[in-house]
Amino acid sequence: MKARLILLSTMSIVTLAGAAACGAAAVRSAGTAANPGAFSGAESVPAALPTAGNGAASSAGSLTYGAPTSGSSSSTSGSAASLSADTSAGDLVVGSPGADVARSVTAAYTVPAGTFLSSFDTVIAEGVALDGYVISSQTSPNAKGRIVSGQVTLAIPTASMASLLNALPSDFVASSINFSSVDDTNSIVDLNARLTSAQAHLTALQALLAKATSLGDITTLEQQIEDVETSIDTDQGQLNSLTQAVTYATVTVQLKERGAVTVAVHRSTGPSVGSGVSKGWNNVLLILTIALEVLVTAIPVLVLLAIAWFVWRLRERRVSPAPHADGAV
Repeated sequence: MKARLILLSTMSIVTLAGAAACGAAAVRSAGTAANPGAFSGAESVPAALPTAGNGAASSAGSLTYGAPTSGSSSSTSGSAASLSADTSAGDLVVGSPGADVARSVTAAYTVPAGTFLSSFDTVIAEGVALDGYVISSQTSPNAKGRIVSGQVTLAIPTASMASLLNALPSDFVASSINFSSVDDTNSIVDLNARLTSAQAHLTALQALLAKATSLGDITTLEQQIEDVETSIDTDQGQLNSLTQAVTYATVTVQLKERGAVTVAVHRSTGPSVGSGVSKGWNNVLLILTIALEVLVTAIPVLVLLAIAWFVWRLRERRVSPAPHADGAV
């Protein structure tokens, strides 16, 4: 009996050992098929696993799941450069912000030599075609006086902001494109609430004014109505300005011919012959004007003095004694 129990126990241990060996072999074979050579050599291979701070292992893509592709290290190292090159490689996508977000963009481009004016006109034409309009513009010449650089600022419907930049000719090379946005949601909500409250207050005051009978009440109510109307006009103006800002994006396009060097336009501030002559002539006219004014003012006085002198002389002649003859007794 004891021999039979010992035999059964021995067979059970052998069976379990065989099953464990088979399972280990299956796992080893599966790992070998997925990653050949991973179990070669020592069974514990901590050195083969990538560690933190191992730049060579991480850039080589050893942590990438799935089938590795050739050139994975170059694509990883060039990802930062590709972000800046995307602006000229394809259409810009700026997304759709909230309804009350004001958008703006400043884009700088270089254009082929000798094409600034035509490129400048192209930008304006594209903006106008998108229902935009010019806000401002400025240009600069080179040493020969030919315009070679400048910028134009346009107001474009916000939904068409990226369309303008995407519609520019392919010979426009972007040197920088900077977007910005301002969320005016809180301001617009606040202004709308204030306008609603002020309008209700105005309606109540107008109803009281219609029922007022005393002069004091009428005067007080009219003053309050005027104050409320002024507040409504102010808030409405601010709301209109914000609405315009979120409806139309501000797009500033800077253009410069490749290789062009601009010069500042100097305006002479020192004295010149022309300015000296002009200043002298103005001084002569000023002196003549003053002399003429003095003469016109002095004419009545001179007339009065002449009349007084004439009367005095006439009186002297009348009162003078008659001459006596010589030798009279």
